[in-house]
Amino acid sequence: MITNEHVPAADSLYVTVDDRRLHYLRAGDSGPPLVFLHGGGVDDATVSWKHAVPYFAERYQVYALDWPGYGESDDAGVTPTTEFYTETLAGFLDAVGLDSATLVGISMGGAAALTLAVRDPARVDRLALVDSYGLSDAVPGGIGSYFLANAPFANTFGRFAFGANRAAARTALRNIVYDADAVDGEFVDDVRDRIRRPDSGEDFVAYLRHEFSPSGVRTSHETNFASVRIPTLVAHGREDPLLPVEWSEAAAQSLPNGELAVFEECGHWPPRERPGQFNETLADFLARTSPQP
Repeated sequence: MITNEHVPAADSLYVTVDDRRLHYLRAGDSGPPLVFLHGGGVDDATVSWKHAVPYFAERYQVYALDWPGYGESDDAGVTPTTEFYTETLAGFLDAVGLDSATLVGISMGGAAALTLAVRDPARVDRLALVDSYGLSDAVPGGIGSYFLANAPFANTFGRFAFGANRAAARTALRNIVYDADAVDGEFVDDVRDRIRRPDSGEDFVAYLRHEFSPSGVRTSHETNFASVRIPTLVAHGREDPLLPVEWSEAAAQSLPNGELAVFEECGHWPPRERPGQFNETLADFLARTSPQP
């Protein structure tokens, strides 16, 4: 059983990748390297992995990266794509001296982690894909998501509307989590703080505009699952309103060493909606599997 007692706060560090200054959290002095990758929208390393970083720091070398354009990292400066994030991830591993690592990615971060595992399997010891994008060639949310991503001023309106106060931020979370009224106030405040930033969501809208089309998505690894032979945990909130749990169920069955974990009464953000259950599930998976030689 891993606890977070007596674990020092994570260090806030920076590294340069492709002339961009990237921010990351670093905790833990021993054990295999474990890299956490957040999703898009109003996310960053601290939001998704606030509870996971200290929890795993007792037994792992923990890293949690802010993608370009998120948190304290420099702007992307280019159209953000899954390819861009995958290259950034590989560059980050190089910059911090990791030949390989276990990758834990949520949503957009899961797509980058899975893409690296497909393209450069020697760099990925194990995978945990949490409510991950990239598991199906269908547009998440259907054709309506394509039109929403391309609607003028949609992101600006949402930023002003939902960043007004805590109640408004909690309302915004109703589009993402299972029960916005039940999540803790700290989670709501974290989301509200990100919504209120001047550039909030801009990179994610650009990412969606690139990824989504009326006929499908650019990132889908359905045909690549058989080549991903490392131990892979595919986790999903049963009531995720953004990505269907069926995508993770199918992926877990198709991956040679895949296993499924479904969190009941949980939406798109298990590490924050069900932090205790999520951490214990991931810890159990890591304890039962070993990095491939």
